[in-house]
Amino acid sequence: MKGLILAGGSGTRLWPLSREDYPKQFLSLGEEGSLLEQAVSRLSNHDLLVIANQKHRALVEEQVKKPILIEPSARSTAPAIALGLKYWIDCCGASPEEICVVTPSDLYFENEEDFMRLLPSAEEGARRRAIVIFGVVPTHPETGYGYIKTRSGKGMLSVERFIEKPSFETAVRLIEKGNYYWNTGVFVFQIGHLLEEFEKHAPEISAWMKTPYDSCMETFSSLPKISFDHAIMEKTEDILMIPYPSVWSDLGTWKRLDAALPKDEKGNYCSGAIEAIESENCLVFGDDIVTLGVKDLVVVKRQGKVVVCSKKDLHRLSDLKTESY
Repeated sequence: MKGLILAGGSGTRLWPLSREDYPKQFLSLGEEGSLLEQAVSRLSNHDLLVIANQKHRALVEEQVKKPILIEPSARSTAPAIALGLKYWIDCCGASPEEICVVTPSDLYFENEEDFMRLLPSAEEGARRRAIVIFGVVPTHPETGYGYIKTRSGKGMLSVERFIEKPSFETAVRLIEKGNYYWNTGVFVFQIGHLLEEFEKHAPEISAWMKTPYDSCMETFSSLPKISFDHAIMEKTEDILMIPYPSVWSDLGTWKRLDAALPKDEKGNYCSGAIEAIESENCLVFGDDIVTLGVKDLVVVKRQGKVVVCSKKDLHRLSDLKTESY
């Protein structure tokens, strides 16, 4: 199986911890290394390719010892996946029968062994000419994730439709109905099958893929800026979903990050040269920081800035205009 890791994201929702020039996939959030390094390790037994943009080239090369493909420009996930397939086919001789797993570079899996255990089942589904995705049972009415509606059953489930990030009221209704799952953004497919899907549902991308590889690189910036979900997943009919049984997150907000990070016996998470004295339930990032007698605080020291806020204001961090601070 081939593994395609999408590392071109440039979000700043975890500002000031992550920034446009240092997105969250490059952050080290524990002994396992950065989220990108964890994604590479997760698929290290497969033939890997990491796709990134020029802005983060040095960061990717520092963290990844696998083949790297630099996008000529940022065109979202559908063109990025097409570019990865074009590279494998034209430069590596990949056959249409080979299976590929695509994953974002910034996902958190609490129990990675569950993902690895289920991957062969996803491969089996892909060989039946379906695009297989992983879904997570919602634990609360999250408005920041897409949802997948499935038919009832066991094992791999048939997918009926996708729902983009819903309102809170809609998310509550979806959870009450059941058979709705969070979309992890992990896809498994047979290369030849996906080429047919591109031709059927994204003809502009399909026509581009039929030109020589060098020409594809030169004209990549002319492709539509469209996600894989919009280009293919919302249109194709052959989709199967595997329920993922453990905790998963895209760590896309401070609240999700706080929930996922491992804490000490006092509920603190500290990254860097930090002394947390008589402190409880704090998140502290940076070097040469001492906290004393505090509770429920977030402290981040990055690039000469120090940000301190109460945990109850975590949601406001994500909304700050970083250029104003």
